[in-house]
Amino acid sequence: MSLKSESHAGVSVLAAERRAQILTEQVRTLYHQAPSAILGSNVIVPLLLSAAVFWNTVPKQLLLVWLALICATAAVRVAVVWAYRRARPNAIAAACWRRRYMLGTLLSGSLWGAAGVLFFVPGAPEQQVILGLVLGGLCTSSVAAHGVHLPTFYAFSLPTMLPYAARSLVEFDKTYFTIAVLALVYLIAMCLFARNFNRALIESWRLRFENIELVAELTVKKEEAERANVAKSRFLAAASHDLRQPLHALSLLASALTGKVQHPETRQVVEEINLSVESLESLFNALLDISKLDAGVVAVERTDHAVQGLFEKLQREYAAEAHTKGLRLRLMPSRMVLYSDPTLIERILRNLISNAMRYTDAGGVVVGCRRRGENVRIEVWDSGPGIAPSQQREVFQEYYQIGNPERDRRKGLGLGLAIVDRLARLLGHTIELRSVVGRGSVIAVTLPRSNRTPAVPPVAVRRTEAGIDLTGACVVVVDDEPAVLSAMGAILRDWSCRPILADSFEAALAQLPPSGPPPDAIIADYRLRAEQTGVQAIERIQSTWNARIPAAIVTGDTAPDRLRDAQDSGYRLLHKPVRPAALRALLCDLIRK
Repeated sequence: MSLKSESHAGVSVLAAERRAQILTEQVRTLYHQAPSAILGSNVIVPLLLSAAVFWNTVPKQLLLVWLALICATAAVRVAVVWAYRRARPNAIAAACWRRRYMLGTLLSGSLWGAAGVLFFVPGAPEQQVILGLVLGGLCTSSVAAHGVHLPTFYAFSLPTMLPYAARSLVEFDKTYFTIAVLALVYLIAMCLFARNFNRALIESWRLRFENIELVAELTVKKEEAERANVAKSRFLAAASHDLRQPLHALSLLASALTGKVQHPETRQVVEEINLSVESLESLFNALLDISKLDAGVVAVERTDHAVQGLFEKLQREYAAEAHTKGLRLRLMPSRMVLYSDPTLIERILRNLISNAMRYTDAGGVVVGCRRRGENVRIEVWDSGPGIAPSQQREVFQEYYQIGNPERDRRKGLGLGLAIVDRLARLLGHTIELRSVVGRGSVIAVTLPRSNRTPAVPPVAVRRTEAGIDLTGACVVVVDDEPAVLSAMGAILRDWSCRPILADSFEAALAQLPPSGPPPDAIIADYRLRAEQTGVQAIERIQSTWNARIPAAIVTGDTAPDRLRDAQDSGYRLLHKPVRPAALRALLCDLIRK
């Protein structure tokens, strides 16, 4: 079968399904409105007409027989309606129930048509006008009751009006001729009105069914997208964990090797290894920022703080990079005081400045601060290539990069602006991007302004690492990655520590005599073998000595649920890969406490 034939077959099937849906809805509506239609056309109107108009002009026996037939028809139709409501038929049986309803409607219309002939009284045009008005009224009410299905409307209206018009015509009288013409014109008008009503109703049903299908399809697509996003997050978390482990070991081993190498050429190779490790660490840290935001473990602490101190810090840190690229970097002096989280604002500005410098090859980057009423607007300008209007929304999406089809790792992962956007939404700040291709871009962050004088931060007393003697310190390391254990052992021995290396708390306790003193510190990976966690390992070791031994979690996990669990444990938390300097600072702080 050709593709064209398959397409036509698919369209035919869809059209058949739509017709079945509409037929089911038509039948449901007919039976829903049936009680009022039957009561009016088969009970109330016949009784009133017989008593008020024809009781003294039509033979009573004929009138009573007609009334009996009308009432019997009503009883049969009510029984059919009752059976339909009890059966609750599906779409397959809709055609059968439609025929039953049409038959009852045809019987009622035929009996009314018979009344137009049997109750015709020559020489009494006023009675014929009344009869015509009644029949016309029944046709009008049939538009509402039966217009949902045109064959049913015709089955009632045509037998009702046509015999009356024909009987009036055979009198060959001008008055009756006029009555007949008016009856036919009115019938035609009602048929046209019923047709338009039917078309509008069917179109509304068609649109409703299409909307239902679209909503169902969108729901399925949304669920598929959510499942794909969860699968992506799980994959990235698993890949990140598996890659962070050897990178963490490599970082520690490279640091341990640096102090042992004396040959200049070999030292140069080790320095290149360290630079590559640092580059990889920056990429992993960007992934970690996204994972933390997904996990909801980023706490917001708003304070009043001056923007000038932050600008001076960023100017010092990025000056060397700007000089290396031959760019001008200027952060304009400002007296503005912000009310926001200083750490997260610094993270936003770091990402914006790094992004601007990464894509700017000539010219420079300018960071300024403007007052906007009760708000402050921090703007980062660059003279880079600019961003086309069609891409200005996409650049805030994860992993989206412009002008990097080869995925050069020096240009990052495409997460910088995505992190900026998420942090801004977390803080309730707005981000605005304006750009002209070939001239540059400006990204602005609008945040609340404070009228208060920021508190002066206490002068930090810097403690050197040399002030903490780690000689002989017993440090328990629990990690199920052999390379990490080996690297941790090497770096701890370089610091003159006594490492206890184990892949589980049972293995750690086997190396620690219970009668001896407790270890000085515990460093554990969060995810261990056999569904164990680093938190459980720390608590089991602490319970052995019934002491609160200083401990920290060092993890390569970026899965949101695990990040939340590790954060909620209350222990210090570092993320692999950890630079040796940060690890030593952590260890010194733990032992000091």
